Amino acid sequence: MKHLLLLVLVVLSACSRGPDRDALKAQVQQQIEKSFKPGLLELSSLKRLGSSPLPAAENGAERVLVYFNATLRLREGYDFKDWEAMSPATLAQVLGGREKGVFGVKQKENQAGDLLRVYGTGVFERSAQGWTEVAAATRDVSPRPAEPGNAAASINSKRYLDQLASVVDVGPPGIDAQSDAIISEELEHALRAIARRRARAQELVTVASGPAGGEYTRVVEALLGTLRKGSRKVNVLGVETEGSIENALLIGRGQADLALVQSDVAWLASTGAGPFAVDGPLKRMVALGSLYPEPVHLVVPAKSAIRSVEDLRGKRVDLGTPQSGTRINALNVLQAHRVAAKDLAEARGDGPAAALHQLRSGRIDAFFTTVGAPARDLQRVAAVFPIRLVPLSREAIQRLVAEQPGLVALRIPAQTYPGQTEPTATIAATALLVAAVDKPEDEVRALLQLVFESTDYLAFGSAQGVRISKASGKRGVAIPMHPAALAYFGSKP
Repeated sequence: MKHLLLLVLVVLSACSRGPDRDALKAQVQQQIEKSFKPGLLELSSLKRLGSSPLPAAENGAERVLVYFNATLRLREGYDFKDWEAMSPATLAQVLGGREKGVFGVKQKENQAGDLLRVYGTGVFERSAQGWTEVAAATRDVSPRPAEPGNAAASINSKRYLDQLASVVDVGPPGIDAQSDAIISEELEHALRAIARRRARAQELVTVASGPAGGEYTRVVEALLGTLRKGSRKVNVLGVETEGSIENALLIGRGQADLALVQSDVAWLASTGAGPFAVDGPLKRMVALGSLYPEPVHLVVPAKSAIRSVEDLRGKRVDLGTPQSGTRINALNVLQAHRVAAKDLAEARGDGPAAALHQLRSGRIDAFFTTVGAPARDLQRVAAVFPIRLVPLSREAIQRLVAEQPGLVALRIPAQTYPGQTEPTATIAATALLVAAVDKPEDEVRALLQLVFESTDYLAFGSAQGVRISKASGKRGVAIPMHPAALAYFGSKP
């Protein structure tokens, strides 16, 4: 009994650390007023859930992480599906939560008086003046569980695995760095190809998504999660890929049933231009609908002197991996601003994940990434390493939209990322759901109803899924649409 009482006292004392409920409510209200359109949201109620200690600040001040539930009331109607509106993921980021912790966003426009609930957190530091919020804390989404493997390999596959083991011999003298890089790259391609072919052999419907952890993969997982909840058994498998270019090729070659492809890349594929010149026009691929916008981000450190695309001359810039839509967009943006890749001090192609680390360490000056906003990796980095988005010029945006079918003009709203006080003018592709032209019409109709009407994307951690709306399903589409899709959205543009 004595030990139990001591435990209760410890728990109660832990809950009392940090600001009390009234102080916490005042600071949350202040954060809302500072971050969002004046008069849009009011803090209706707040419940303090407790706190946990954090490492002390550099000056030795005590820090705690406080958990709370906030109920917000909309003072006016708001359409979270508007491509230039605030994302629920932005609301989560400002209040230190995550996408799954936002509730109340409706399939159609929210009305004045609607309530939004947010599970939030805040980092607070004790000073002589009391507890002060110093940063928002975004909790990471738990990693996906590993896929189950086979219990044993067949005799033939074991023979090849033995040969592979002899090539990748890590014993003395081992392999050199160049050989290791070659083997790693080839194995990555081989593993993806094996997964696709096994799915086809088992007559599974394959959906080509994108790199592990990317938004394409999260959207596909949300769709598959909804399918698995249904009473009808559907054999569908999401397969990871490098992204848009590979996905389009897989559809064109009959190696995937469905895929997500950037709208501008889809147009290049359908016309046999750019990276698709060797394969020629992919006539089998048709559009089912645009899901959400993928704006071009040009990211620099907040203190950088780079203020325009022209300022990239003589700088070290990551343009995206060679087989990515980002690479195509980056080169087009440079060209529209009369800047050539050769004008850069260094043009890298490591991709956004590596580029974020290189930007923080000072090894590059800027990088491009075409991704739905807010991109969670950028949100997390911006909370500890201030970044800035460089706008595109109005003339370049007009030129890009006119000359590259599939692109639309877009503004990334203010407060999309920590420290972003102004909207950023840019261009965007759309995440386009594509399929083979011979896919049965009844299957396409059922799929579109699932995608645009039935899936709760926030429940599956997809920040961009909230943008998916039947009203914008034809926006940015520059390739032929499946007949069932034309009927679903209406034949008029």
